[in-house]
Amino acid sequence: MNEDIEQGSEKGSGPMLATHRTPGGSSGIPEPVAALWNSSEPQLLIDPEDGRIVDANDAAVRFYGWTRDVLRSFTIDRIDTLPPAEIRARLTEATQRPRTRFIFPHRFADGRVRSVEVITGPVRVGERILLWSTLHDLSDLVHHSPEFETLVHRYQTLVENLPAVVYLEEAHPPHRKIYVSPAAERLLGWPAHELQVDRATWYERFVAPDDRAWALAERERIDRAGEALRLVYRFRTGDGRTIWLRDEAVLIRDRLGHPWARHGLLTDVTSQKRLEARLQRELAFHNLLLGIASRLVTASSDELEDVVAATLAELGSFLAIDHLVLLECEGTDIVLLSRWQAPGIESSVRCLGRQAMPSLPSLRSQLERGELVVVPRLEALDTEADDVRRFCTHFGLRSLLAVPLLAAGRLIGCLLAAQQRDERLWGEEELDLFTLVSQLYATSIQQRRAERAEAQHHAWLRATVLAAPDALLVLDANGIVRFASPAARTVLGLAPDQLVGRSLADLTTTPERVTNWALDGLRPERADRIEVQLAHQPTRTVELSGVDLRSDRHIAGIVLSARDVTERKRAEQLLRERATRDQLTGLLSRFGFLEALEALLHTTTEETIGILCCDLERFSALNDALSWEAGDAILRAVAERIRRVTGALAAARLEADRFAVALTAPDRTRLVRLAEELLHELSGWYEVGRDEVYARMRGGLACVEEGIDATTALRRAEIAFQVGKRAGQERLSVFDPVLYQASVERQFLERDLRRALEQGELRIHYQPVIAVSNGRLTSLEALVRWHHPDRGPISPAVFVPLAETTGLISQLTQWMLLQACRQLWAWSRAGLAPELSISVNLSPTDFLHLDVPQLVEDILQVTGLEPRRLTLELTESAMLDPAVSRERLERLRALGIAVLIDDFGAGYSSLGYLKQLPVSGLKIDRTLVADIDHDPASTAVVRSILELAGALNLSVTAEGIESARQLAVLRELGCQYAQGFFIGRPAPPNAIHDLLHRSCTDRPHLDE
Repeated sequence: MNEDIEQGSEKGSGPMLATHRTPGGSSGIPEPVAALWNSSEPQLLIDPEDGRIVDANDAAVRFYGWTRDVLRSFTIDRIDTLPPAEIRARLTEATQRPRTRFIFPHRFADGRVRSVEVITGPVRVGERILLWSTLHDLSDLVHHSPEFETLVHRYQTLVENLPAVVYLEEAHPPHRKIYVSPAAERLLGWPAHELQVDRATWYERFVAPDDRAWALAERERIDRAGEALRLVYRFRTGDGRTIWLRDEAVLIRDRLGHPWARHGLLTDVTSQKRLEARLQRELAFHNLLLGIASRLVTASSDELEDVVAATLAELGSFLAIDHLVLLECEGTDIVLLSRWQAPGIESSVRCLGRQAMPSLPSLRSQLERGELVVVPRLEALDTEADDVRRFCTHFGLRSLLAVPLLAAGRLIGCLLAAQQRDERLWGEEELDLFTLVSQLYATSIQQRRAERAEAQHHAWLRATVLAAPDALLVLDANGIVRFASPAARTVLGLAPDQLVGRSLADLTTTPERVTNWALDGLRPERADRIEVQLAHQPTRTVELSGVDLRSDRHIAGIVLSARDVTERKRAEQLLRERATRDQLTGLLSRFGFLEALEALLHTTTEETIGILCCDLERFSALNDALSWEAGDAILRAVAERIRRVTGALAAARLEADRFAVALTAPDRTRLVRLAEELLHELSGWYEVGRDEVYARMRGGLACVEEGIDATTALRRAEIAFQVGKRAGQERLSVFDPVLYQASVERQFLERDLRRALEQGELRIHYQPVIAVSNGRLTSLEALVRWHHPDRGPISPAVFVPLAETTGLISQLTQWMLLQACRQLWAWSRAGLAPELSISVNLSPTDFLHLDVPQLVEDILQVTGLEPRRLTLELTESAMLDPAVSRERLERLRALGIAVLIDDFGAGYSSLGYLKQLPVSGLKIDRTLVADIDHDPASTAVVRSILELAGALNLSVTAEGIESARQLAVLRELGCQYAQGFFIGRPAPPNAIHDLLHRSCTDRPHLDE
């Protein structure tokens, strides 16, 4: 490539490579050059001045699909799809380096545009400098990697959805960005093509001026060092904003190890930078706060004023505040603790302080409520704060902040901050700092007050003893009263002088008990309580609380407090009454009923006890139709009737309109009769105001067995009630352990079915369907099977209805559709029965409430199964809503899905829907086929169905074929399809796989 190559003798004819004179005088292409030119790699000679293709080798002719003459007639922009200016820049760039690698989109003779790697360098041909270019089709990568296109698509999707801009930049000057992801417009506000500029333009146009020089210098240093790029600088977005941008890139080398490009990410880190700045400011706030706290905590009472002045100066200087004032208030008295003002502030506002609080009632009112008063500017004040406006105007203040100092919710002072030189918008962080500092000042003020109060402690203690509402007593070691506070007259009904010298125990109705408690039961470390009645006032209850301080030499006695708790005991009794009684009806509540029932169960009786749980049918509807007041009246009337029942031991209103009655009778039979009579008595007409309302009561009865507690007995009655309600019983349902166990079993089975669906315990078996005429296998019906790990096989007749009532049927249907379609597709791929179809049963619930057409369409798309090979089976009950049925059947038919009416003849068999709805065929119920070989009536019915189906152009499949005679009769009648145990039992997929390998000419029998 570096050898000089002379120009040929005739321009445009013959190969343009010059000849080289051999020593012998003969002319020819030099062997190294000829080997390159004649290699299998496409080669082009291009004139960089005008872009003309001077020559192309044979490989290039094959590569592009044009002849050599046509290629020579082209300029490079006929092949390269880049803009002309871009092409000229690349030609100039290629002439400046001995070897350059590009990737260009080139156009081929067949019209396609493909990515081509171009490795080019200058060569001398005569007096001209041409570019010798070697070409590689990058699409070869795709042929060598079948997943390349998928990976490219995934990469492109990832790049376009990243919260960052992906770019590719040339490794050599001018370092142009040759690719910028489309996310640039969304994240940076610039279209991607506007960011495809060289490095100098990038930093000049997009980088903030303050970051431009250092960032560019750092970028060049990183290039020289060959390091990975990581810069953070400010970037100007397309919409005029300035954001912080993190620029990260790694160096990519070509196959020869030479630097080729940098692949990088541009990420907006503005939020992160703001967070860093905020954290730094918060750290400064934290340090300031810690400094103030440490100085205040260690300051003595004598040093407090100096420390407060110093901390105010520190706080004001840090926040650049003009004035800071700390005030202490006690009632109406205002005390100026300290004041600070910034240097240069006029002395006319030095009086700010003591006058602030009294002259500003609106300010003080807010502070007493614990609110901060924030005034960023005087215009923000409302009319109710005219006093604050006048105050600020008088002193020339433009902004004001007042923070309350609170102790136990009480205002004890105020920290004022004011701006005189300018208005100030107080930030949240500043407000938080002021609040915390105010709390520290409040603590210090409280501490000083505590120290002042220490001197008055004993006087206050004595005043407290004298003024306490509880009587305070001191007993000696023998229990004799030696001291009694004035409150003893109120609490104990005796004056202190009447108590001193008397035994406290003798004043109560239980002297021995009180003596043992006071002299032997009390401890010095903790107080103990006892309730007593006074001997001279037995209706009064007094609570004694005491500690034994006989070992304390200063007291040497037992210290007691006495409190009159008579009213409290009455309140407790009232509360208990309310807890155990229903306030509306006066009957027991659930809690009270359980207590009463527990007491009944512990009594000895020969009669049978039963619990009746009952409620009013459609009581909520009565409430809605009449009123809640009317409903309450009915409940009270029901309660009144219950009270009149003979044999009712206890009665309660459990909740809403549900009642419980404990009944007793000589035996179980009479108990049931009594419960029925009670329900009958409670059912009837009730007067509600001027109207009469009929209400009917239904309930459940549980006989109390020996050994069970009250809670279990009531729960059994409620279970009997719920079982009867579900079964539709109109009056009484008696608790049956068998039914209860069945209910429990049903709950367990529902749990296991849900788990089976989640853990894949269900299986699908397939039953063959054949053409009656020739016995060929035409389709398979998918049938779900469940082999419980503990219970063994469970019939679909048990768990499918359970799935329908518990809402699991939709999940089961979707699973069956997906599994059946996948299985049929797998058999088809194995070359087994390519025309075989499969049918799946749909629950009427799913058909009416699920979007079945959309579900089927999605499953077919996932599995790849053709629609014509899937059949859905619906029972007649799914057609009860013709409008919904027609709409969904029409959509299924549009998809190419056949729909059969399953179990035809077992339901109401309305013939109207057969004509109206777009179904494809019928499946005759097995009950109509069972006697077809010997019952003329059954034969006539089947014949009628076949004639009807023929008239409506519907296919007919007979179910339940169990003998050759039945199959023969169906063949004579012209039935098209049949299935049953005689044809083949439902079998797992592996058995069906073997069946499909058999010859289709013989009738298949799975049992053979």
